[in-house]
Amino acid sequence: MTTKKKTSAGAIKTAVASKAPPARTAIVTAAPPTPYELQLKTWDRAVQLFTQRKFAEACDAFRETARGPAAHIADKARSYLQICERKTSTPDVDFRTAEDHFNYGVERLNSRDIERARFHLGRALGLEPDAEYIVYTMALCCGMAGDAAGACENLKHAIELEPRNRILARQDPEFSALAAQFPALRALLGTDAGNV
Repeated sequence: MTTKKKTSAGAIKTAVASKAPPARTAIVTAAPPTPYELQLKTWDRAVQLFTQRKFAEACDAFRETARGPAAHIADKARSYLQICERKTSTPDVDFRTAEDHFNYGVERLNSRDIERARFHLGRALGLEPDAEYIVYTMALCCGMAGDAAGACENLKHAIELEPRNRILARQDPEFSALAAQFPALRALLGTDAGNV
């Protein structure tokens, strides 16, 4: 009696695999990025820096992007570059008078650069402490900075210097918004529910 040796299917596959020649591994090398791809990558980095308000670093990235081959991206980069350069440049203005400081303070206040506005309005008040329009604007600036006490103190002084400032403040939408936030300012303006 002869016995047949049973072989499993797995054993056959293993035997076949061991007799196969070793597989060749293909070395795939990535092609270097094209100038267009590099420009896009630099553009993305520049926009990210711009969004993070890192304007000095964004300037360099936009400058590099503007030298790329895609004209439509280069044009956008030049536009953003101008904005970044404006944001990073400091004005070479020589403030000599209270009026100079006041005007620049108002410009900064309109741009919502409250800290710089407050500084220049303070300098203007240092030069002309009884200029009611400067005191009035400083009251608004203090209120926008969240300084209720400063807003009330300055507005009270502005009203003492020129009583019409109370009426102006009541009609001023920015003061109305501040009065809604600060009860002391509301009382000073006489716009409490009992005084209306």
